[in-house]
Amino acid sequence: MTSLTALPGNDETLANAMRRARSALNLLADLHIPPTPARFAVAYAHQLGELADLSLAMNRLIGQDRLTGQAVDELYLQFFSGDADRAELNFASQKIQDAVGHVADSVAASRQRHQEFSTGLHGFATALASGSVTMAQAEAMLTVTTEVDREHRQLQDRLSFTLRELDTLRRHLDRLEREARLDPLTGIGNRALFDRQLRAAVVVAKRDDECLCLLMIDIDHFKQFNDTYGHQMGDQVLKLVARQLASVADEANEPARYGGEEFAVIVKRCDLASALKLAESLRKKVEGKKVVNRRTGETLGQVTMSIGIARFRPGESAAELVHRADEALYRAKAQGRNRVVTDEQIEK
Repeated sequence: MTSLTALPGNDETLANAMRRARSALNLLADLHIPPTPARFAVAYAHQLGELADLSLAMNRLIGQDRLTGQAVDELYLQFFSGDADRAELNFASQKIQDAVGHVADSVAASRQRHQEFSTGLHGFATALASGSVTMAQAEAMLTVTTEVDREHRQLQDRLSFTLRELDTLRRHLDRLEREARLDPLTGIGNRALFDRQLRAAVVVAKRDDECLCLLMIDIDHFKQFNDTYGHQMGDQVLKLVARQLASVADEANEPARYGGEEFAVIVKRCDLASALKLAESLRKKVEGKKVVNRRTGETLGQVTMSIGIARFRPGESAAELVHRADEALYRAKAQGRNRVVTDEQIEK
Protein backbone atom coordinates (compact mmCIF):
# COMPACT_ATOMS: atom_id res chain seq x y z
CA MET A 1 0.00 0.00 0.00
CA THR A 2 1.22 3.46 -0.91
CA SER A 3 0.58 7.06 0.02
CA LEU A 4 0.92 10.04 -2.27
CA THR A 5 3.44 11.59 0.08
CA ALA A 6 5.65 8.54 -0.43
CA LEU A 7 5.70 8.86 -4.21
CA PRO A 8 8.96 9.80 -5.84
CA GLY A 9 8.89 13.05 -7.75
CA ASN A 10 6.90 14.93 -5.13
CA ASP A 11 9.51 17.71 -5.24
CA GLU A 12 8.59 18.61 -8.85
CA THR A 13 8.08 22.24 -9.79
CA LEU A 14 4.79 24.03 -9.30
CA ALA A 15 4.35 24.31 -13.09
CA ASN A 16 4.76 20.56 -13.57
CA ALA A 17 2.47 19.79 -10.66
CA MET A 18 -0.23 22.11 -12.03
CA ARG A 19 0.11 20.53 -15.47
CA ARG A 20 -0.32 17.06 -14.04
CA ALA A 21 -3.24 18.20 -11.91
CA ARG A 22 -5.01 19.61 -14.98
CA SER A 23 -4.30 16.41 -16.90
CA ALA A 24 -5.72 14.33 -14.03
CA LEU A 25 -8.91 16.39 -13.92
CA ASN A 26 -9.22 16.30 -17.71
CA LEU A 27 -8.88 12.50 -17.67
CA LEU A 28 -11.74 12.19 -15.19
CA ALA A 29 -13.84 14.71 -17.13
CA ASP A 30 -13.28 12.90 -20.45
CA LEU A 31 -14.52 9.68 -18.86
CA HIS A 32 -17.50 11.48 -17.25
CA ILE A 33 -16.26 10.49 -13.80
CA PRO A 34 -17.17 13.03 -11.09
CA PRO A 35 -13.92 14.10 -9.40
CA THR A 36 -13.51 13.44 -5.70
CA PRO A 37 -10.31 13.80 -3.65
CA ALA A 38 -9.75 10.04 -3.80
CA ARG A 39 -10.35 9.83 -7.56
CA PHE A 40 -8.11 12.84 -8.16
CA ALA A 41 -5.36 11.12 -6.15
CA VAL A 42 -5.59 8.05 -8.41
CA ALA A 43 -5.65 10.12 -11.62
CA TYR A 44 -2.75 12.30 -10.45
CA ALA A 45 -0.65 9.28 -9.50
CA HIS A 46 -1.40 7.80 -12.93
CA GLN A 47 -0.23 11.01 -14.61
CA LEU A 48 2.86 11.04 -12.40
CA GLY A 49 3.71 7.55 -13.64
CA GLU A 50 5.61 6.40 -10.55
CA LEU A 51 3.24 3.52 -9.65
CA ALA A 52 3.64 1.03 -12.47
CA ASP A 53 0.93 -1.36 -11.23
CA LEU A 54 -1.60 1.44 -10.86
CA SER A 55 -0.88 2.84 -14.33
CA LEU A 56 -1.05 -0.66 -15.80
CA ALA A 57 -4.49 -1.19 -14.23
CA MET A 58 -5.67 2.25 -15.39
CA ASN A 59 -4.51 1.72 -18.98
CA ARG A 60 -6.08 -1.73 -19.07
CA LEU A 61 -9.45 -0.42 -17.88
CA ILE A 62 -9.30 2.56 -20.25
CA GLY A 63 -8.48 0.30 -23.17
CA GLN A 64 -11.47 -1.90 -22.39
CA ASP A 65 -13.77 1.11 -21.82
CA ARG A 66 -14.29 -0.02 -18.23
CA LEU A 67 -12.77 2.82 -16.24
CA THR A 68 -15.78 3.95 -14.20
CA GLY A 69 -16.03 5.97 -11.00
CA GLN A 70 -16.48 2.74 -9.07
CA ALA A 71 -13.35 1.27 -10.68
CA VAL A 72 -11.31 4.36 -9.74
CA ASP A 73 -12.64 4.17 -6.17
CA GLU A 74 -11.50 0.55 -5.97
CA LEU A 75 -8.04 1.50 -7.26
CA TYR A 76 -7.84 4.11 -4.51
CA LEU A 77 -8.70 1.48 -1.89
CA GLN A 78 -6.14 -0.90 -3.37
CA PHE A 79 -3.24 1.54 -3.60
CA PHE A 80 -3.86 4.35 -1.10
CA SER A 81 -6.21 3.26 1.70
CA GLY A 82 -3.45 1.72 3.79
CA ASP A 83 -2.68 4.99 5.61
CA ALA A 84 -6.15 5.12 7.19
CA ASP A 85 -5.97 1.43 8.10
CA ARG A 86 -2.58 1.90 9.71
CA ALA A 87 -3.84 4.92 11.63
CA GLU A 88 -6.71 2.89 13.07
CA LEU A 89 -4.42 -0.01 13.93
CA ASN A 90 -1.88 2.31 15.53
CA PHE A 91 -4.64 3.95 17.58
CA ALA A 92 -5.95 0.59 18.79
CA SER A 93 -2.43 -0.61 19.54
CA GLN A 94 -1.70 2.55 21.55
CA LYS A 95 -4.94 2.14 23.49
CA ILE A 96 -3.98 -1.43 24.38
CA GLN A 97 -0.51 -0.33 25.49
CA ASP A 98 -2.02 2.44 27.61
CA ALA A 99 -4.54 0.09 29.23
CA VAL A 100 -1.91 -2.53 30.01
CA GLY A 101 0.42 0.19 31.33
CA HIS A 102 -2.23 1.56 33.68
CA VAL A 103 -2.98 -1.91 35.02
CA ALA A 104 0.72 -2.61 35.54
CA ASP A 105 1.10 0.67 37.46
CA SER A 106 -1.96 -0.12 39.58
CA VAL A 107 -0.75 -3.64 40.36
CA ALA A 108 2.74 -2.36 41.27
CA ALA A 109 1.28 0.27 43.59
CA SER A 110 -1.05 -2.31 45.16
CA ARG A 111 1.85 -4.72 45.70
CA GLN A 112 3.87 -1.99 47.46
CA ARG A 113 0.90 -1.03 49.60
CA HIS A 114 0.30 -4.64 50.62
CA GLN A 115 3.96 -5.09 51.55
CA GLU A 116 3.75 -2.05 53.77
CA PHE A 117 0.50 -3.33 55.26
CA SER A 118 2.04 -6.77 55.89
CA THR A 119 4.98 -5.16 57.71
CA GLY A 120 2.64 -3.01 59.80
CA LEU A 121 0.39 -5.99 60.54
CA HIS A 122 3.35 -8.04 61.70
CA GLY A 123 4.42 -5.25 64.09
CA PHE A 124 0.87 -4.86 65.39
CA ALA A 125 0.61 -8.62 66.02
CA THR A 126 3.90 -8.53 67.98
CA ALA A 127 2.69 -5.62 70.09
CA LEU A 128 -0.66 -7.33 70.59
CA ALA A 129 1.05 -10.50 71.81
CA SER A 130 3.10 -8.52 74.30
CA GLY A 131 -0.01 -6.73 75.55
CA SER A 132 1.43 -3.28 74.76
CA VAL A 133 -1.12 -2.18 72.13
CA THR A 134 -2.65 1.20 72.83
CA MET A 135 -6.06 2.39 71.69
CA ALA A 136 -4.39 4.79 69.25
CA GLN A 137 -2.42 1.93 67.69
CA ALA A 138 -5.58 -0.18 67.34
CA GLU A 139 -7.46 2.70 65.70
CA ALA A 140 -4.52 3.37 63.34
CA MET A 141 -4.40 -0.30 62.35
CA LEU A 142 -8.14 -0.31 61.71
CA THR A 143 -7.78 2.80 59.55
CA VAL A 144 -4.97 1.25 57.53
CA THR A 145 -6.97 -1.98 57.09
CA THR A 146 -9.95 0.00 55.82
CA GLU A 147 -7.76 1.90 53.35
CA VAL A 148 -6.17 -1.28 52.05
CA ASP A 149 -9.59 -2.84 51.60
CA ARG A 150 -10.79 0.25 49.69
CA GLU A 151 -7.69 0.24 47.48
CA HIS A 152 -8.21 -3.47 46.80
CA ARG A 153 -11.79 -2.83 45.63
CA GLN A 154 -10.56 0.06 43.45
CA LEU A 155 -7.97 -2.23 41.88
CA GLN A 156 -10.65 -4.84 41.20
CA ASP A 157 -12.83 -2.18 39.57
CA ARG A 158 -9.88 -0.96 37.51
CA LEU A 159 -9.08 -4.50 36.36
CA SER A 160 -12.73 -5.13 35.41
CA PHE A 161 -12.84 -1.86 33.45
CA THR A 162 -9.60 -2.67 31.66
CA LEU A 163 -10.79 -6.14 30.73
CA ARG A 164 -13.95 -4.63 29.22
CA GLU A 165 -11.84 -2.03 27.39
CA LEU A 166 -9.49 -4.68 26.04
CA ASP A 167 -12.45 -6.78 24.89
CA THR A 168 -13.83 -3.76 23.02
CA LEU A 169 -10.45 -3.17 21.40
CA ARG A 170 -10.19 -6.84 20.48
CA ARG A 171 -13.55 -6.68 18.70
CA HIS A 172 -12.41 -3.50 16.96
CA LEU A 173 -9.23 -5.18 15.74
CA ASP A 174 -11.23 -8.22 14.62
CA ARG A 175 -13.43 -5.88 12.56
CA LEU A 176 -10.40 -4.20 11.01
CA GLU A 177 -8.94 -7.59 10.15
CA ARG A 178 -12.20 -8.70 8.51
CA GLU A 179 -12.43 -5.45 6.56
CA ALA A 180 -8.85 -5.88 5.42
CA ARG A 181 -9.68 -9.32 4.03
CA LEU A 182 -13.25 -9.10 2.72
CA ASP A 183 -14.93 -7.13 -0.03
CA PRO A 184 -17.51 -4.94 1.77
CA LEU A 185 -20.19 -5.31 -0.92
CA THR A 186 -20.12 -9.03 -1.66
CA GLY A 187 -18.65 -10.44 1.55
CA ILE A 188 -16.14 -12.68 -0.25
CA GLY A 189 -12.38 -12.16 -0.33
CA ASN A 190 -11.07 -8.85 -1.66
CA ARG A 191 -8.18 -8.21 -4.03
CA ALA A 192 -5.62 -7.97 -1.24
CA LEU A 193 -6.67 -11.35 0.19
CA PHE A 194 -6.66 -12.87 -3.30
CA ASP A 195 -3.10 -11.69 -3.91
CA ARG A 196 -1.92 -13.22 -0.62
CA GLN A 197 -3.77 -16.48 -1.17
CA LEU A 198 -2.50 -16.88 -4.74
CA ARG A 199 1.12 -16.22 -3.73
CA ALA A 200 0.78 -18.82 -0.97
CA ALA A 201 -0.88 -21.32 -3.34
CA VAL A 202 1.93 -20.88 -5.88
CA VAL A 203 4.56 -21.51 -3.18
CA VAL A 204 2.81 -24.74 -2.14
CA ALA A 205 2.33 -25.87 -5.76
CA LYS A 206 6.06 -25.38 -6.44
CA ARG A 207 7.15 -27.02 -3.19
CA ASP A 208 4.83 -30.03 -3.29
CA ASP A 209 4.51 -30.36 -7.08
CA GLU A 210 0.72 -30.01 -6.76
CA CYS A 211 -1.82 -29.03 -9.41
CA LEU A 212 -3.11 -25.49 -9.24
CA CYS A 213 -5.61 -23.71 -11.48
CA LEU A 214 -6.95 -20.18 -11.58
CA LEU A 215 -10.37 -19.05 -12.79
CA MET A 216 -10.72 -15.44 -13.90
CA ILE A 217 -14.37 -14.43 -14.26
CA ASP A 218 -16.05 -11.41 -15.81
CA ILE A 219 -19.77 -10.55 -15.78
CA ASP A 220 -20.94 -10.05 -19.36
CA HIS A 221 -22.24 -6.61 -20.41
CA PHE A 222 -22.07 -5.37 -16.82
CA LYS A 223 -21.31 -1.75 -17.72
CA GLN A 224 -24.31 -1.66 -20.03
CA PHE A 225 -26.51 -3.14 -17.30
CA ASN A 226 -25.20 -0.62 -14.78
CA ASP A 227 -25.82 2.31 -17.14
CA THR A 228 -29.35 1.09 -17.90
CA TYR A 229 -30.62 0.12 -14.45
CA GLY A 230 -28.32 1.98 -12.05
CA HIS A 231 -25.64 1.06 -9.54
CA GLN A 232 -28.02 -0.42 -6.97
CA MET A 233 -29.20 -3.05 -9.44
CA GLY A 234 -25.60 -3.51 -10.54
CA ASP A 235 -24.67 -4.22 -6.91
CA GLN A 236 -27.42 -6.83 -6.81
CA VAL A 237 -25.82 -8.58 -9.79
CA LEU A 238 -22.39 -8.53 -8.12
CA LYS A 239 -23.89 -10.05 -4.96
CA LEU A 240 -25.69 -12.71 -7.00
CA VAL A 241 -22.47 -13.83 -8.67
CA ALA A 242 -20.54 -13.69 -5.37
CA ARG A 243 -23.13 -15.96 -3.71
CA GLN A 244 -22.61 -18.61 -6.39
CA LEU A 245 -18.84 -18.42 -5.99
CA ALA A 246 -19.14 -18.54 -2.20
CA SER A 247 -21.22 -21.74 -2.52
CA VAL A 248 -18.11 -23.66 -3.71
CA ALA A 249 -15.68 -22.05 -1.25
CA ASP A 250 -13.75 -24.50 0.87
CA GLU A 251 -10.15 -25.33 1.71
CA ALA A 252 -9.39 -26.01 -1.97
CA ASN A 253 -11.52 -23.34 -3.68
CA GLU A 254 -10.89 -19.71 -2.69
CA PRO A 255 -13.13 -17.14 -4.42
CA ALA A 256 -12.50 -13.39 -4.38
CA ARG A 257 -13.67 -10.20 -6.01
CA TYR A 258 -10.76 -9.18 -8.21
CA GLY A 259 -12.10 -5.71 -8.97
CA GLY A 260 -15.17 -4.11 -10.54
CA GLU A 261 -17.19 -6.90 -12.19
CA GLU A 262 -14.22 -9.29 -12.23
CA PHE A 263 -13.94 -12.24 -9.87
CA ALA A 264 -11.40 -15.00 -9.39
CA VAL A 265 -11.33 -18.48 -7.91
CA ILE A 266 -8.10 -20.16 -6.85
CA VAL A 267 -8.54 -23.91 -7.32
CA LYS A 268 -5.90 -25.90 -5.44
CA ARG A 269 -4.98 -29.57 -5.90
CA CYS A 270 -7.08 -29.65 -9.07
CA ASP A 271 -6.18 -30.54 -12.66
CA LEU A 272 -7.39 -28.58 -15.68
CA ALA A 273 -10.24 -30.97 -16.50
CA SER A 274 -11.68 -30.71 -12.98
CA ALA A 275 -11.25 -26.92 -12.98
CA LEU A 276 -13.10 -26.76 -16.31
CA LYS A 277 -15.94 -28.81 -14.83
CA LEU A 278 -16.15 -26.46 -11.84
CA ALA A 279 -16.13 -23.39 -14.10
CA GLU A 280 -18.92 -24.77 -16.29
CA SER A 281 -20.97 -25.56 -13.18
CA LEU A 282 -20.57 -21.99 -11.92
CA ARG A 283 -21.36 -20.52 -15.33
CA LYS A 284 -24.58 -22.56 -15.59
CA LYS A 285 -25.62 -21.66 -12.03
CA VAL A 286 -25.33 -17.96 -12.79
CA GLU A 287 -26.94 -18.35 -16.22
CA GLY A 288 -29.96 -19.89 -14.53
CA LYS A 289 -30.53 -16.82 -12.35
CA LYS A 290 -32.60 -13.78 -13.26
CA VAL A 291 -32.23 -10.30 -11.85
CA VAL A 292 -35.45 -8.95 -10.40
CA ASN A 293 -36.13 -5.40 -9.26
CA ARG A 294 -37.39 -6.10 -5.75
CA ARG A 295 -39.18 -2.78 -5.59
CA THR A 296 -41.22 -3.23 -8.77
CA GLY A 297 -41.05 -6.99 -9.30
CA GLU A 298 -39.79 -6.38 -12.84
CA THR A 299 -37.45 -9.00 -14.31
CA LEU A 300 -34.42 -7.17 -15.69
CA GLY A 301 -32.87 -10.04 -17.54
CA GLN A 302 -30.42 -12.88 -17.28
CA VAL A 303 -26.89 -12.72 -15.92
CA THR A 304 -24.09 -14.51 -17.75
CA MET A 305 -20.37 -14.57 -17.24
CA SER A 306 -17.26 -15.47 -19.18
CA ILE A 307 -14.49 -17.51 -17.56
CA GLY A 308 -10.83 -18.02 -18.39
CA ILE A 309 -8.80 -20.83 -16.83
CA ALA A 310 -5.05 -21.23 -16.56
CA ARG A 311 -3.14 -24.14 -15.08
CA PHE A 312 -0.02 -23.35 -13.08
CA ARG A 313 3.21 -24.11 -14.88
CA PRO A 314 6.36 -24.98 -12.93
CA GLY A 315 8.60 -22.00 -12.41
CA GLU A 316 6.12 -19.27 -13.26
CA SER A 317 5.08 -16.48 -10.91
CA ALA A 318 1.63 -15.69 -9.58
CA ALA A 319 1.49 -12.67 -11.91
CA GLU A 320 2.19 -14.86 -14.94
CA LEU A 321 -0.56 -17.26 -13.92
CA VAL A 322 -3.02 -14.35 -13.62
CA HIS A 323 -1.94 -13.01 -17.01
CA ARG A 324 -2.58 -16.32 -18.77
CA ALA A 325 -5.97 -16.79 -17.08
CA ASP A 326 -6.81 -13.20 -18.06
CA GLU A 327 -5.92 -13.94 -21.69
CA ALA A 328 -8.20 -16.97 -21.66
CA LEU A 329 -10.97 -14.85 -20.16
CA TYR A 330 -10.80 -12.24 -22.91
CA ARG A 331 -10.68 -14.95 -25.55
CA ALA A 332 -13.96 -16.24 -24.04
CA LYS A 333 -15.47 -12.76 -24.33
CA ALA A 334 -14.19 -12.37 -27.89
CA GLN A 335 -15.80 -15.68 -28.85
CA GLY A 336 -19.26 -14.46 -27.82
CA ARG A 337 -19.27 -14.44 -24.01
CA ASN A 338 -21.10 -16.80 -21.61
CA ARG A 339 -18.47 -19.48 -22.09
CA VAL A 340 -15.34 -21.00 -20.58
CA VAL A 341 -11.96 -20.98 -22.33
CA THR A 342 -8.75 -22.58 -21.03
CA ASP A 343 -5.18 -21.50 -21.66
CA GLU A 344 -4.56 -24.75 -23.56
CA GLN A 345 -7.37 -23.95 -25.99
CA ILE A 346 -5.67 -20.64 -26.83
CA GLU A 347 -2.42 -22.39 -27.70
CA LYS A 348 -3.97 -24.92 -30.07
